[in-house]
Amino acid sequence: MGIILAILLAISAGVSYSAESSLPGDVLYPIKTDLNERIQGWLALSAKAESEHQANLAIRRLEEAEKLKAEGKLNAELKSRLEGEFKEHVKAANDEMDRLEEKGESDAASSVRTKIKSSVSAKGSILGITEIEIENEFENKDEVAKTSIRSKVSGDFGELELEYESGALKLSGKLARANPCVDWKVETVAAKDMPSSSITFNITKRSTAEVCIQVLGEPQEVEVKISNVGANAAITVKIDGKVVSSARLR
Repeated sequence: MGIILAILLAISAGVSYSAESSLPGDVLYPIKTDLNERIQGWLALSAKAESEHQANLAIRRLEEAEKLKAEGKLNAELKSRLEGEFKEHVKAANDEMDRLEEKGESDAASSVRTKIKSSVSAKGSILGITEIEIENEFENKDEVAKTSIRSKVSGDFGELELEYESGALKLSGKLARANPCVDWKVETVAAKDMPSSSITFNITKRSTAEVCIQVLGEPQEVEVKISNVGANAAITVKIDGKVVSSARLR
């Protein structure tokens, strides 16, 4: 029994070692990411160790993309997958770097950020990732944490308030109704970049009945929340297609 266990352990160790050189699409790649990298993460017992671990995983995804491209295997699906995983690891590393800075270990955090940016400078173009994009990822977190803004939008349509804090934008307030059979509908359009650089609120009236008693309706309360909005995002509010407010958060 002891001999069999030893053989199994040796085989397992050999497979784990072989998986380290595997690439996305290879049979052993799940062992590399789901087993080896997870175990490495368990051994990262401090914010500094975890930030370095996540940074190393991000860089590893770039290196895998580079090898796949050299072999002519970097198709659109694998490129998208590696790009997504790279960004997840960068975000996780940045979260740990924020903790380091809170503890006064700014030099350690800066070292890891520099390591990531250097790798992006050398290999990021393979996945379409730029240094500016990574720089924004690092800077936007600080912007979001420190920015808190409130502003009002009012007119014949009613009174609305825009509130922004910690990356979250909320539009709330009351909209006037000429009669009870008219409701307001709020739709949002957000830029696809992250965090979003522009948000548009399209507010339109719609009738809820073909025939309505012409009496004044009670004001309608509205509230819409959007997360992951940049601290300098452009915000536009439209009422029935007409722009009633257009400005940047700061």
